[in-house]
Amino acid sequence: MYFHNKKVIPWLAISSFIYMLGCAPLQIKEGIFSPPYKNYTITIPETEKGWEPIRVDKEDIALWHKQHKAMIAAISSDIENKKLSLEMLNRHLFLGMTNKKIISKESVLVDNESALHIIVEGEMDNCKLKINSYVIKVGDKVYDLVSWASSDSFDYVQGDFENMVRSFQYTKD
Repeated sequence: MYFHNKKVIPWLAISSFIYMLGCAPLQIKEGIFSPPYKNYTITIPETEKGWEPIRVDKEDIALWHKQHKAMIAAISSDIENKKLSLEMLNRHLFLGMTNKKIISKESVLVDNESALHIIVEGEMDNCKLKINSYVIKVGDKVYDLVSWASSDSFDYVQGDFENMVRSFQYTKD
């Protein structure tokens, strides 16, 4: 079920301290990430730009930028209730965050699929953060593309994240 697979916010607490490398090998070929049985591809930022693929939990892929202490994650899940709105699906990304302030919120298309794009400021474990998220719902699947960094570093990494979002391609069965 969708809500049990969401583990984004707990990463915020550990993202500056602990990183676990490698569980299962990541499927990256020529900069394109294509997780098996997940029905999408994305182009990930280059390691030359400071991004390192890592595995933390149940995400499809997470990327860590050591210099800017920032993360990008792509998470896909099946949803049982197709009637859940993008707004309801997006709210779960920010559980545990305090002093939340929505900077921007808009409906957009990502690969011609409806998506909700939200940028939020808030605090987690006494750290001020900004989170940039896209929630894309296609049938009984939801795809979360999420980036977060301290407020100081946020602007430095967002170009790489937005390029990744623009590269998202849903692949039909």
